[in-house]
Amino acid sequence: MFQPFAADVNSDVINFHSSRDVHGFGYDMRTHDFKVISHVSFRAPRLNPRKGFVALGDTSIERFWEIYSLRSNSWRKLDVVMPTTTYGNGITMGVYLNGLCHWGCIIGHFHSKRESNLVSFDLSNDVFFTTPIPMDIDRCINVDNKCSWRDLAVLNGSIALITYQEQMATFNISILSELTVKESWIKLFIVGPLSCVERPFGVGKGKIFFKKKVKKLAWFDLSTQMIEDLDVKGGDSRGYRIVVYKENLLPIGGINK
Repeated sequence: MFQPFAADVNSDVINFHSSRDVHGFGYDMRTHDFKVISHVSFRAPRLNPRKGFVALGDTSIERFWEIYSLRSNSWRKLDVVMPTTTYGNGITMGVYLNGLCHWGCIIGHFHSKRESNLVSFDLSNDVFFTTPIPMDIDRCINVDNKCSWRDLAVLNGSIALITYQEQMATFNISILSELTVKESWIKLFIVGPLSCVERPFGVGKGKIFFKKKVKKLAWFDLSTQMIEDLDVKGGDSRGYRIVVYKENLLPIGGINK
């Protein structure tokens, strides 16, 4: 979301909005450093002298990527042009696996050929590559499928894509066996129909989290194939996020030592 910065339009101060969308957090195994990759946008509105305020319709926009290093406690601008996440489920941060940060994106427009892709960024050498996702794997790319949600996860050491078709009340789960190879996506299984699901909102540690139609939160365990209610009442699940953490023997505050 853009963050506005107030300024006096009668002064020489530039009035601008900014946003920073975190796309990944992970561990650089080569330098033994924790890193965050983020996409930054600056929007500088121009002054409308007739109305005496800043008009947002005529703007100058700068976009770039930055990476944060915990070891140096600093941000560094990346000389790279990568697709940003365009998944419409409100989730920006992707998943981390084996030194790479991954997120999903859609390349193309509604009036042209659209293709779903997995973007993978290597934290050690600042390079990225993409893996196309077939339409029968990412069924959300086709609006006729009534697919209302998708998310990435790590399942048994592999990148997994999970989609939910609201009309069928089913989850489709697929994994990627080889990066950059479109044909290496494998359909694992279909979960459901689960008529109790109102809206899923995340995946973590082999569980799909969702809000039930009775307004309670629950998860579906992919290992046991069982639904377990959580002792939490659900509000607007569009604002929920699942964050998976892992304990580390290395103290964060001591990484610079």
